[in-house]
Amino acid sequence: MKYNIFREYDIRGIVGSEIVLENVEDLAISILTYFLQEKPDLSKIVVGMDGRTHSPIIKEKIIKAVTKLGIDVVDIGLCPSPTFYFSLFNTEISSGLMITASHNPKDYNGIKICLNKKSVWGNQIREIKKIYDSKKFYENKTGKIGSVSNYNMVDFYLNWLSSHFDHLKDKSIDAVIDCGNGTAGVIFPKLVKMMGWKNVKILFEEVDGNFPNHEADPTNPKNMQDVKKCLFNEPFKVGIGLDGDSDRMNPMTKSGYLVPGDKLLAIYSKKIVKEYEDVSVVFDIKSSEALAQELENIGAKPVISPSGHSIIKDNLLKNKAKLAGELSCHFFFNDRYFGFDDGIYAALRLFEILEESDQSLDEMLELLPKKVNSPEYRIKCTDENKSQIVDHVKNIFSQRDDAKLLTIDGIRAKMDYGWGLVRASNTQAAICLRFESDTDDGLKKVENDFVQAIKPFFDSKKLKENFGG
Repeated sequence: MKYNIFREYDIRGIVGSEIVLENVEDLAISILTYFLQEKPDLSKIVVGMDGRTHSPIIKEKIIKAVTKLGIDVVDIGLCPSPTFYFSLFNTEISSGLMITASHNPKDYNGIKICLNKKSVWGNQIREIKKIYDSKKFYENKTGKIGSVSNYNMVDFYLNWLSSHFDHLKDKSIDAVIDCGNGTAGVIFPKLVKMMGWKNVKILFEEVDGNFPNHEADPTNPKNMQDVKKCLFNEPFKVGIGLDGDSDRMNPMTKSGYLVPGDKLLAIYSKKIVKEYEDVSVVFDIKSSEALAQELENIGAKPVISPSGHSIIKDNLLKNKAKLAGELSCHFFFNDRYFGFDDGIYAALRLFEILEESDQSLDEMLELLPKKVNSPEYRIKCTDENKSQIVDHVKNIFSQRDDAKLLTIDGIRAKMDYGWGLVRASNTQAAICLRFESDTDDGLKKVENDFVQAIKPFFDSKKLKENFGG
C-alpha cells in the first residue's frame, strides 16, 4: 500500500498502484484494531459498497478479515453512502465501513469509516496508519469466527424517504436526474415510482463502475451537459446531478446555471429560519460572503468552518446547527434528518421548496446578494509543498496593513476590494484557491495578489494554464 491512501477524511487511492488488493485484509484488520481500542465491546459492524468494478472483491476481503477477528458483519450490499450512514442511525449497529471512492475516476477506490455514528478522520486515520505500519493487530483469542448476514437497507431507506416526503407524492415534479452510472441508480428509479412522479426523467441509471457516459462529479460543468440539453429541449424546470456515492447533489437551473453549494445553502436556510428560532448555519471557508450576508438578512447565525465534510459534520453538532453545507455541494440537514450528507435527501428538500413556491430556481437565486466569484482553482503540487506554499502566502499577507486574515484552513485574506483564499487540499496533492469581489476589477486585483504570492512555486506555463496569465 502507498501511504498517501491514508487521507484526511477517508482511505482512498488508485487500485493496483496505491491500494493493493492483496493487502486489503491487513488494512481492514488495522481499522478494526482501532475500533476495538476505542470500543472494546464492539461485536457487529455494517459493510456497504458502491458500484465500482473492484468494490465486490474489496468487500469480500474486508468481510473475511473482520469475521476472522470474531466480529459479525451485516452486509447491506450495493448502496449509496447515505444509505450506509442511514443504517447507523436506524439500526442497533452504529459502526461500519463503506467501500467507495465517491466522485473519483473509475480506477480509484477506498473506504469511508464510521465509529459510533461519527466519521473517522484526521488524527484517527493517522492512528489507523500507525497500526497498519506497525502490524500490531488485535488478536482474536476466543477463536470465534464472526457471522455474516444480509440486510436490504436500500428498501428500508426508500420507505423512510417516501413516508417522510408523503406530501410530495403525485405532485408535478418536473425534473431531470442524472445518476451518472453511480449509486443513485439504486435509489431514484424506485423512488420516482413510489412517489408517483410522472414528469421526472432519469439519465444513466444503470450502475456501471466504468462510468461510460461521464465521471460522476456533478460539480464539474462538463459532466452536466446531458442535463443541460434536457433542460433546454424538454419541459423540465430543474436538473439534478449526483456524484458516484450520492452524498453530493448539484442542481442546474432551467437556464443552464450550475448552482454552487453556497447559493443553494442560502435557499435551504430561508425555509428553515421560518420554522425555528436562533438558527445557526455552518458553511465552509470557500463559501461566498453573499451567504453570510443573506443568513444575517434572514435572521440566521452564520458559522464559518474549515472545509471537509467530516469537519463540517462536527461543527454542525458542536454549534447545534440546523443546517450545514459546502461549496462542493455536501449538504447536512439536522432538521427532520440525521445530520449527515445525503445528496438524495437534499434533492427531495429542493423539490419541496420548488413545489411550495411560485418562483423558479433561477428567480430564487436572483434574490441573493450579488458577488463576482472565481471558480475554485486546484493547482497540482507535491504533498510536501502544499503547506510550504500556504505558509509562504500567509507570511506575505500578514505583512500587509490592508488585509484581514482568517487562518482556520489555509489563509483567507480580505481587502477592501475583495477576498482570496489559498488552502492545501485534503483529498489530493494540490492547493485550492478561490477569489471574490463586488466588481470585476476587484476580482482581477485579488487574483493578481494571490498569483503573485504563489509565483515562486510554479512556472509561468502552469500559472497561465490556470489563470490565463
